[in-house]
Amino acid sequence: MSIRIGRTLPPTAAPIPLVDVLRALPSCLMNNSGICRFEQDIKKEFNQPYCLLVSSGKAALVLILKTLQKLYPDRNEVLIPAFTCYSVPAAIKRAGLKITLCDTGEKSLDFDKKQLKKIIREDRKKNKILCVLVTHLFGCPADFTGIKKIVGSKVPIVEDAAQAMGEAINNRKLGTLADIGFFSLGRGKALSTMGGGVIVTKHKYLRDQLANLLIEIPIDTAYYRITLMLKTILTMLLQRPSFFWMPKVLPFLRLGETIYDENFPIRRMSSFNKKLAHNWQKRLKGHQEARRQNVDYWQDNLPKSLYLICSGQKATSLIRLPVLARSTKERDRFVLKSESAGSGIMPTYPTPISDIPKIAHEFTGQHYPNAKRLTACLMTFPVHGYVRESDRKRIQCLLTA
Repeated sequence: MSIRIGRTLPPTAAPIPLVDVLRALPSCLMNNSGICRFEQDIKKEFNQPYCLLVSSGKAALVLILKTLQKLYPDRNEVLIPAFTCYSVPAAIKRAGLKITLCDTGEKSLDFDKKQLKKIIREDRKKNKILCVLVTHLFGCPADFTGIKKIVGSKVPIVEDAAQAMGEAINNRKLGTLADIGFFSLGRGKALSTMGGGVIVTKHKYLRDQLANLLIEIPIDTAYYRITLMLKTILTMLLQRPSFFWMPKVLPFLRLGETIYDENFPIRRMSSFNKKLAHNWQKRLKGHQEARRQNVDYWQDNLPKSLYLICSGQKATSLIRLPVLARSTKERDRFVLKSESAGSGIMPTYPTPISDIPKIAHEFTGQHYPNAKRLTACLMTFPVHGYVRESDRKRIQCLLTA
C-alpha cells in the first residue's frame, strides 16, 4: 500500500490544549495522595456522592467487579454484549471471572432483548450472574430502562460509560443510571487526560469496598509520570491532521489495531493525569458541540445505502459515528478509499468477543450472528473537532463515487 503524506484525520480525538499540558508539567514530580479538585468536580457535575480515580477505564472495571464479588462471593459470571470493546472481556478475565455473552439486537449495539430475557430467566435457577454490563458504545445510549426491566433488582447493573462521558438520556447523565458506573479518560475518549478511569456511585457500601481495594494499589512513580508527559506531548502534536500521517506509517505503533491484553497496569490515577483535567468541563462541552454538529450533518446527509446505528438521536455527541454497510466488501471498499484520502473512516472490532483467539475456547458452539454482522460490516466516521466542512464533503464524495 502506498504511503499517504498530507492532511489525515484520526478516527477519534479529544485534544488537550497546550497550555493545560504545560500547566501539568510540575505534577510530574508530585505524588498521588489527597483528594483533588477534579474528584470534587466530578461529584458535583454528575450528582454522585462518591467518586474514585484510577489509571484507566479497564482498571476501573476490574476494581468494580472485585468489589461486587466480595459482596456476592457465590457469583462469578459477568453478562456483556457479544460485540464490544476488547478491554471489557480483558478486564473481566483480569478480575478472575467468567464471561457470559448475549447477542446484540439486529443493526444495534445494544442487547438482543429476547435473548437477554432468556439468559436472565435461566440464571434465576443457578444464580451465577454477578452483574450485567450495560454499555454505551461509541457514546450511543443503551436502552437502560428496558434492560433494567428485564434484569430486575436482584442482579446488579454496572454502567460502562467509558465512551460516553457527559452524555445524557431523558436528562439523566449516562454513567449514573446504574448501581455503579465508570468513564475512561484515555486518548480519543469523550474527554482525554491521556489515561485515567473514573468510578461513580451513589452507594456508600460500594464506595467503602472500592476504597479498601484502592489502598492496596500502588502509587505511580516519577519515571512513569515523566514518560506519560512525553507521550502526551507527542500525542497532542501527532494527532493533528497535519501530522497524523506520520504515526500512521510506523507499523510498530500498531495504530488501528484491536488488541486483547489482560496484562494492563492497575494504579491510582496519576497526579499528572489529574492536572491534565484542568478546565475539563469547558473542554468536554467544546468536544461535545463539535461532535454533535458532525453527527447532525451525517443524520441529514448519509447515503441511503448506509445505515446509521444511532439514527434519530440528534442530541447525542458520539466519539465515533457507527455506520453499517450492506456487506463486508462494501465496507472494506470505503475504508480503503478513506485510507487513500486520509478521511479517518475505520472498521471497528474485528471479531465478536466469542471469536477472540485467546478466549474463543470458552465459547465453543456459541454463535452470535448479529454481533458477527457488526464486525463484518460496521465502520466509523470521525466526528471530532478536527473535522472540517471540507472533510465532510470529501467523505461524502468518497461514499458516492
